[in-house]
Amino acid sequence: MNGFEQFFGMVRNKKFCIFAPPHREGNLVRLTGIDVQESRPPESAEIDISEYEGKIIEVNGIDNGDWLYSARVVEEAGPVLSDFLKKVFCKDDEIGELCALVIGHKKDSPGAMNKKHNIGEFEFNERLAPMIESRVKNTRVQRVYRRAYAQLPADINALNPAFVVSLHCNANDGTASGSEVLYYHKSLKGMEIAAIMLGYLVSHLKFPNRGIKPKTSEEKGGYLLRYTSAPCIIAEPFFIDNDSDLVHVMADMEGLASAYALAIDEISKVLKARKFLAGL
Repeated sequence: MNGFEQFFGMVRNKKFCIFAPPHREGNLVRLTGIDVQESRPPESAEIDISEYEGKIIEVNGIDNGDWLYSARVVEEAGPVLSDFLKKVFCKDDEIGELCALVIGHKKDSPGAMNKKHNIGEFEFNERLAPMIESRVKNTRVQRVYRRAYAQLPADINALNPAFVVSLHCNANDGTASGSEVLYYHKSLKGMEIAAIMLGYLVSHLKFPNRGIKPKTSEEKGGYLLRYTSAPCIIAEPFFIDNDSDLVHVMADMEGLASAYALAIDEISKVLKARKFLAGL
């Protein structure tokens, strides 16, 4: 970790994509106003750079991996410099696909619950989603909240994502254990990306592999899977009503977030390669 450095880059999906210095080119980071020596988490003073979305900015700060500490936006690049930098750095093959990251259920309808630990699907995945976003490297991510279930596919389709990942947890009798991923039964791309996601979840959590599961539109979860224009999967990495499994997962939320992020980046890469080959 060095002292203050100067960075140039573009704001993408509320994160800062570094163009220079060269050794950090392509890395997505977040900005915080706190000093690296402070004991507070960087999220507590995160700098909102959404007003610069899609723009080139200069930032001063202390590089510490996923965060720039004591960060300050120095200036926004003018139109001539912005156009030049975009031509140099923003090549089509470097721009990731868009993933719609859906938080299953909503606050007043939280889904499956763990009564002992008083946490439900919505609360768990609302905590998890920003952790996933901060770890994704080569994919644009748009978080989606449910307004009404009937409206959810249309809300997602309006974003025109390349694929959809809906965050859920499973539940049964308090003893069931395992990871599974659902997809629409007629979607070959859905089946493919479900297998990618499941591989990362099982590899990290080490819970039993319950497989990828095809669903019709009439089955639970099938409405979303059927009516999104992009391939859609519903991830259920563990059973939230299993006390020991929940404790295991809660102890390593960062690890689960990293597994999701790796899967999302691989899915993005696979779909982008398919698009390229289709254009040949």
